[in-house]
Amino acid sequence: MTEQRKESIEKLASAIFKKAEDREKAGRDHFETAWQATLELMLLMMEEQLLENLGQLLPMQISGDDEWDFYLDVMEKLDLPPDTGAVLITPSAFKGMNLSEFSEFEDSEIAPWKRNAYSVIISNIRDHTVVLQASLPGLEFAGIDIFEDGKHLADYMYNTVEECLEDLSNITWTYFRPKDEWNKGQIIRYTENWYGKSVYGVEGPDVKLHAEYSYVHHPELIDLTPLNAVFKLIQATVPKEYDTLERAIEITNDVNRDMDLGEPVVTEDGILRDDQSQCQALLNRITVEIDMKLDMLSYLKDVKVPGRNFQNPDYNQSFDEAAMRIYEAITGRECPKSVRVM
Repeated sequence: MTEQRKESIEKLASAIFKKAEDREKAGRDHFETAWQATLELMLLMMEEQLLENLGQLLPMQISGDDEWDFYLDVMEKLDLPPDTGAVLITPSAFKGMNLSEFSEFEDSEIAPWKRNAYSVIISNIRDHTVVLQASLPGLEFAGIDIFEDGKHLADYMYNTVEECLEDLSNITWTYFRPKDEWNKGQIIRYTENWYGKSVYGVEGPDVKLHAEYSYVHHPELIDLTPLNAVFKLIQATVPKEYDTLERAIEITNDVNRDMDLGEPVVTEDGILRDDQSQCQALLNRITVEIDMKLDMLSYLKDVKVPGRNFQNPDYNQSFDEAAMRIYEAITGRECPKSVRVM
């Protein structure tokens, strides 16, 4: 962390404490104002990442397969509005915190990390007047608490963590649904966040979604044709799956070797030299990814993939353009003109 960022966090933390003091002076309950301040501090700890991943659930820390699997389970069930920030606090993250709120029971069996307890904190990314906390579970029940301006506004209790997770999206939308008509940026972000979960294997009809705000379900929302909407979504998703050029090369070589496709070994040097055979092998892998995404989307309710036929010139053009743009996004360079979508 840079000194500048550290100073910024210290100033923002001081502002949170000052706000809590002012709320208490105005007659708010001490515990409630202090607890909302604690939740705001946790959001502050993740502020940079949340701003870079607006409308997505981010884990504060993941340790082991159990925490990873729980994160994916919450990701599937939590449908976040586009202007929210959401943090999953895992048992290992709780254990690593140095918060006075935990000090009195640090060695007790009720400590979150000893109860295997998780927490989800959600708020508008720019305005933390309202903060939601889901306790998974709390000391007695799984539940959701809503704090507003230092006051415990509402709570919802459930018999099990699973019941709480099933209702979490409904409660989240009650408090954080955008009040005004959605703009194109919100629609694009919301749709691509939903489908971007497929990068983690979180996909299919069980992933929660308000389809009325999805541009792939309603292309007219952002003035696209159904065909262009599908390819726009795929073009936004595949580069996330490959992440880096090094990762893309690794995946390409692994698949080509395992399936004995007879493709040349792809290297970073070869791609940067525009080696035709290696660039072609990478582009071939990208086209397979696009085709798999088209298959998956075609099975989703109310998503149309029209004219999916290589005899259709519009389909071919959209497919080729998407493949070339994905290649450029992954490699950081134009695809050589001698390389073609096969």
